[in-house]
Amino acid sequence: MKRTAAYLLAFAMIFALAGCGRGSDNVPVDSDGGSAQYELMIGHVYTEDSLEHMQMLKIKELVEEKTEGACTVTVYANEQIGDEQSIAEQCVTGACDVGFSEGSVWATVTNKPELAVFGLPFQYSGMEAAEKVTAELIRPELNKLAEGTGLYVLGNVYSGFRHMLSVKKPIHSLDDLKGMKIRVPNATIYVQMFECMGANPTTTAFSETYQALSQGVVEGCECDLANIVQQNWMEVNNYMSYTYHLAAMNIICINAEKWESYPEDIQNAIQEAVVESEEYCFELRASADEEYIGAIEDAGVEIFTLPAEELAALVDADKLVGVYPSVSEALAAFDAADEPFVAAGTITLAGEVAGLLR
Repeated sequence: MKRTAAYLLAFAMIFALAGCGRGSDNVPVDSDGGSAQYELMIGHVYTEDSLEHMQMLKIKELVEEKTEGACTVTVYANEQIGDEQSIAEQCVTGACDVGFSEGSVWATVTNKPELAVFGLPFQYSGMEAAEKVTAELIRPELNKLAEGTGLYVLGNVYSGFRHMLSVKKPIHSLDDLKGMKIRVPNATIYVQMFECMGANPTTTAFSETYQALSQGVVEGCECDLANIVQQNWMEVNNYMSYTYHLAAMNIICINAEKWESYPEDIQNAIQEAVVESEEYCFELRASADEEYIGAIEDAGVEIFTLPAEELAALVDADKLVGVYPSVSEALAAFDAADEPFVAAGTITLAGEVAGLLR
């Protein structure tokens, strides 16, 4: 009954917004109807032209194909049903079926810091490592840790390495970050990471970041290349520094009660669709980064690479473990569970400076 009421409320909100003339950007990607027995609702904060949304559309396509229409999928993009943390909370309560966020967000809404363990600063030496961890570790390991949270882990949306942008001055060193107001997501690891670097991290909603930059509320931001372009943040920044400070691993979770309500064949179809969508996503990322860099340069943004000694200061392992309480808690919880943290050397806590400088 509660789930039905939540769905009715969500749809009422969507129709009310449509009636206010907000345009086609707020229309969910729905199915054509038919004889569907099961439904799946996906919510996220990214725009309709983002690679993240394209991956969700691929999941929709594959689920409906594999189930021959028995399960229909509706995708709500662009914060239609809430910001990132709100969608994660809705997945826990069942108001939304599926969402994806970095592990630090899931850790926050479930009060389980170990869920952030695959999203630590300077953890991955390259996209190949992120791909291997996605294929081999995320589902089995995080589902062990997610027991009792109300969530089931389906997979990952890889959003690429994140870099720093600034409005007034370029970031050549840690000294340039001192006191700088940097927009970061509302997640503990991001706040702690930039505090450790001496910056003044400011949590701002994803959809409000462009305005915050243009009005001087913040002096810079950090993000992956795709969303810098898709959000047009290169229009309100003058400089970008390659920092590779974090590989954005957005964990796809489904409400556990919803997952358990599906028969085995529907579960298998959904899981297979997610795995195939991950492969599709990595292929898109591999071919798209050069285009995004070109678009950023065409907008007049000056791009810099931090010197090796500065990156080495950022990836100091003692800093990571000693300064970020949530990271320490995550690693301690992983150790206590006697779970393997490193898979065949593909990931390390400090990262590799040589791998970051590409």
